[in-house]
Amino acid sequence: MLIHHLTFDAFREDDRYRSMMRNLPDDFRFAEYRRVWAYHSPPLHEPGFQIDVFAQGDEEEHSLIGEVKHRKAKFAVKEAEAFVTKAEELMKLENVGRVVLFVFSTGGFFKNTLAYLKKHDIAWTSDTRWLEKF
Repeated sequence: MLIHHLTFDAFREDDRYRSMMRNLPDDFRFAEYRRVWAYHSPPLHEPGFQIDVFAQGDEEEHSLIGEVKHRKAKFAVKEAEAFVTKAEELMKLENVGRVVLFVFSTGGFFKNTLAYLKKHDIAWTSDTRWLEKF
């Protein structure tokens, strides 16, 4: 559903979707992304990795790289660190300029994880409206 919302809805209802996220940059706006998909590293790339959501914007827009956890458990700092490592590798491979990293976790976040996300300018949400069809 997140991919669907980013592909078809978020750029049309920017205010609504920005209200469902925390820690977005002040100049952030959802775009009509060129592509939105689950990213897999190239076959011979070591180490292999997967990114749950990659919404590729034009050069003047922010692209989005996201981690999705749909579970009861809270999102932990170790998971955030692993996500940042994967996202940095994707940015190198795809030559991504302006980017916002984000985490969606239906189980919420530990307090120390929120501190980590704030410190590293990573957006987050646990808003289940991302899972609904509007």
